[in-house]
Amino acid sequence: MSTTQAWFPYRKAANDFEVFAFPHAGAGSTVFSVLRSALAGTGVALIPGVLAGRERRLRDRPHRDMTALLAEFEDMAAQDGFAAFQGDYALLGHCSGALVAFEIARILERSPCRDPKLLVVCSCLPPPLIRDTGMSSLPTAELFRRTSAMGGTPDALLSDPDFLDMIERPLRADWVLFDGYQYRPGPKLRTPILATRGVDDPDISAADVARWGEQTEAEFSTVELGSGHWALTEAGSQVLAREIPAVLGVTRPA
Repeated sequence: MSTTQAWFPYRKAANDFEVFAFPHAGAGSTVFSVLRSALAGTGVALIPGVLAGRERRLRDRPHRDMTALLAEFEDMAAQDGFAAFQGDYALLGHCSGALVAFEIARILERSPCRDPKLLVVCSCLPPPLIRDTGMSSLPTAELFRRTSAMGGTPDALLSDPDFLDMIERPLRADWVLFDGYQYRPGPKLRTPILATRGVDDPDISAADVARWGEQTEAEFSTVELGSGHWALTEAGSQVLAREIPAVLGVTRPA
């Protein structure tokens, strides 16, 4: 049975506003290292999530469908009465992790806790536009090639056979989850949404990003980053580190 500590092992007691973050396909918490550092001292603490099948949860079977992943999250959060979500917090997701964050926002809004103050979605099509990419059925070499082309994984790691052996299982499972995702219409979120895209992202247009606004009855804003699909570059993280505290109304601690 998973616990809050298992999902968010790097969470520390602090007075900062917490942003729970979910990585893209096959990735772990380290993809948020640059953004986490950029937010340091702003009054906002980024709390990376660790999903089944990676890092400290390497022995856990990675989820291959969204329903199972969400059921585990809800069971985990309910064990201690959603204690991690009783204060002010936000959610963030990159690429497929944005879908996870969106669906978790839906869960939290109907749960005995506070609503998220913000949902940040980076480099992801809005839920109704998600389609089967075919990535989940690719041969191993092609799967790695296309995934690496999206950015976010150092070339040195992609040339390490041990790393590739370790990451293939969660990577393929994540693409199965993403390709099999089926949007279920429901009430609009009460949570504001900040949606971002890289100006050079060939797969997500400004018009696509604007449609994230259909998922909330609250405030909606967008920001373009000087990047491709991989939004968490040094420059992109600096922009996010300004935008997120500003939208949240969080001021730098004295």
